[in-house]
Amino acid sequence: MSSRTQDSRPWTLDLKIHLVGILLFLFIPLVLFLFLRFPFGVIPSFVIAIVIMFGHRLLAIPFMNHYSHQRCFWCGRTARTRNTIGISARQIQKIELCREECTGNALRFFDFCSARKILIRIGIFIPLIWYVITTPLIQLQILQGSIPWNRFAFQFFIAITVVSLSFLYRSGREVKSPAFAFPIHNLFLLGARNTLQVFRYVGLWWIAISLLFVLRNFRLISF
Repeated sequence: MSSRTQDSRPWTLDLKIHLVGILLFLFIPLVLFLFLRFPFGVIPSFVIAIVIMFGHRLLAIPFMNHYSHQRCFWCGRTARTRNTIGISARQIQKIELCREECTGNALRFFDFCSARKILIRIGIFIPLIWYVITTPLIQLQILQGSIPWNRFAFQFFIAITVVSLSFLYRSGREVKSPAFAFPIHNLFLLGARNTLQVFRYVGLWWIAISLLFVLRNFRLISF
């Protein structure tokens, strides 16, 4: 690990980093909106969402690579003294972390995700792949099924996974050689801690509306 302080630069650059990060992050809820609400119909909305989903990395990865040395990966702040560490994420990715609690939290997060990467993949990628493949087929009447129930499965299982992750990552260890098996650039956009908080609140909301959906469909409640 190496230590580094904030470079001498105008505050407008820090503002730019935060604003561009927020703007790039907003593509994620946009994709979810297209997947869940079908504003242009099921098939067109899915096509647009998939194009955005794969095209987003063409902007987010260069953004992270260019500014990773200017802000803390965990909290997103630019004004603190930081450590530089290497993460094994497909290739060695250099990130910076505040020398205070951010380093410990990030290392525990990486360790927790690495130890449970199979469960996380099952909880996120299987519902996503199932939903993206089967929903258009149901809409085209090629496959029998219910789009509302498909939406329920997509939201509920992903929500359970990300909410659990947002609370339980602290049980990980502060490993010396961290690795990460998932797209790391998405976490950099707001800072990993802030991203986890957003996922936690959205996930709790998804769990609530999913349970409400089940209760309504089994006529346990009428409102």
